[in-house]
Amino acid sequence: MVLLFGVRADAQSPVGEAQVKAMFVYNFLKFVEWPVENALGARDPFVVVIIGEGATADATERFLESRAIGDRPLFVRRIKWDQPLTGARAAFVVERDAKKLRHVLDAAAAASVLTIGEGEAFATSGGVIGLLVEDRKVRFDVDTSAAQLAGLRVSSKILALSHAVRSSTNRPGAQE
Repeated sequence: MVLLFGVRADAQSPVGEAQVKAMFVYNFLKFVEWPVENALGARDPFVVVIIGEGATADATERFLESRAIGDRPLFVRRIKWDQPLTGARAAFVVERDAKKLRHVLDAAAAASVLTIGEGEAFATSGGVIGLLVEDRKVRFDVDTSAAQLAGLRVSSKILALSHAVRSSTNRPGAQE
């Protein structure tokens, strides 16, 4: 397993923060299991949607477009926050507006879509994996409740490398 946990993401690094985050996104896709009822057909591509704009969204799109998950080619699609997640396995969310983010996270959970976003608050707001920069290193938090709500199983390898594993049963919209 090649995970770039703790890779420096500063200006002196040959690989910038946006590129490091893109590499993390790709690696996460390899270590999540989706529900059996959402299994891909023999010829279905692995679809990742990117929601939002910015350097990290652009770097992630460029990095993923020539990759594959196993023998399945990755297909990257840019969408707006209010567009359907039809066919998506994962969503990289760069949207910061709370109302728009809530809409995306609710739709993703209902469709068993892995959500990955930026900032510590992402994984405490119902996103599955939140990328953050701490001491100039890219790290990540995992919300196991959000993963479970979406019917996803995050590999213990990812959980062991995460900065924090959270169970956000008190997030807005969560069942008590």
